[in-house]
Amino acid sequence: MNAIIVAGGRGLRMGGLGERVPKPMLPIDGRPLLARQLDLLAGQGFEHVTICAGHRAEALGRSLEPLVPGGLTLRMAVDPEPRGSGGCLHNAAPHRAGPTLVIFGDVLLDMELEPLLRFHQHHAAAATAVVHPNRHPHDSDLVEQDPDGRILAIHRKPHPPGLLVRNMAVAGAFVLAQQALQAVPAAGPLDLVHDLLAGMVARGERVFGYRSTEYLKDMGTPRRYRQVQADWAAGRVHAMRRSNPRPAAFLDRDGTINRHVGHLARHQDMELLPGVGPAIRILNERGILAVVTTNQPVLARGEADPDQLDAIHARMELLLGREGAFLDGVYHCPHHPDTGFTGEVVALKGPCACRKPLAGLIHQATAQLPIDLTRSAVFGDSFRDLGMARAAGLPCCLVSPGTGVPAADPVRRFRDLEHAVGWWILDPGGRST
Repeated sequence: MNAIIVAGGRGLRMGGLGERVPKPMLPIDGRPLLARQLDLLAGQGFEHVTICAGHRAEALGRSLEPLVPGGLTLRMAVDPEPRGSGGCLHNAAPHRAGPTLVIFGDVLLDMELEPLLRFHQHHAAAATAVVHPNRHPHDSDLVEQDPDGRILAIHRKPHPPGLLVRNMAVAGAFVLAQQALQAVPAAGPLDLVHDLLAGMVARGERVFGYRSTEYLKDMGTPRRYRQVQADWAAGRVHAMRRSNPRPAAFLDRDGTINRHVGHLARHQDMELLPGVGPAIRILNERGILAVVTTNQPVLARGEADPDQLDAIHARMELLLGREGAFLDGVYHCPHHPDTGFTGEVVALKGPCACRKPLAGLIHQATAQLPIDLTRSAVFGDSFRDLGMARAAGLPCCLVSPGTGVPAADPVRRFRDLEHAVGWWILDPGGRST
């Protein structure tokens, strides 16, 4: 299998750090980032890796040579003039057939690559970008996708005021089909995301986004570099691998995350409750999956359509991103059991398996995300959330007032999500209904 690491940037955002050593050679727990990327590739069966180098290429090559894992063939592709993260791929493209993995040289990642390659090949994609939610969507290139994962648009940073798009950011790892690499022009600077991928999307080529909850973070600024070092030291990097199931916090939406306004049908009415951003940020920092599970009968009642609901969730994720928090998944039930509403959607009426207090939304999430249910919990504000928790055999933390739950019920109650999450994390021995 073939891989390319794009490591030719000047590291201008790193300040003095980038002046002392090439940015990809900055250490993570004593071992350079680039060496850790090579370790990952060698450990998952890659045999041929090309380093796209430019700035300080000779120093990079000398430093890297003794760190190459056994069994890995390494070559350097050096452009005499800067060609950008896309243009440099022309000289680096392997002659061997098959897809090529491309990684940015300032990204620390620990992910299982075979599922990514299978996804790419299953969709017969010309290109696949790894995408994920993150804590700074305002400073990220964001994608819009259809339900199958095909990328419909790429919104490059900085974003125009008023843009409503889900927090799904390009993460710095890609798979490119051979024909996509061969199509890279022989001259001129090009950006991999802004020029190559965006151009492919505009031409209607098959570009997909592979959604991952695994660890991929760029260390392109001193603050992000410090965060990556802290995550490695705490063991969070490897713990987020797909094969390592993690605890999840299943979060109700209305009345738990945002202020309850009846049947929320307009994105302008989405307003986070106090403390929600810090609560979800704590979950993110601890590696706990933050998953929204919400009944949305506004769809069945005809009060909002799927695009309007998507705009509501985009605003929710935007507001959370401003507080440095993100959601790993949003699952909703579109059904409603009762008929007789003007404008209702008949196909969404009647009984279903996903409407809370049933546990269908939890089952949907566990089928797609690496969740360890034995270490998970439900957070909500009503009897439906408590019922879903008990149907799934999970503990529940109720955010006051616990609508519809008898006062005598022994369920734990808290005044807001921040206090509920804090108790659940700090008092694991008390995690019970």
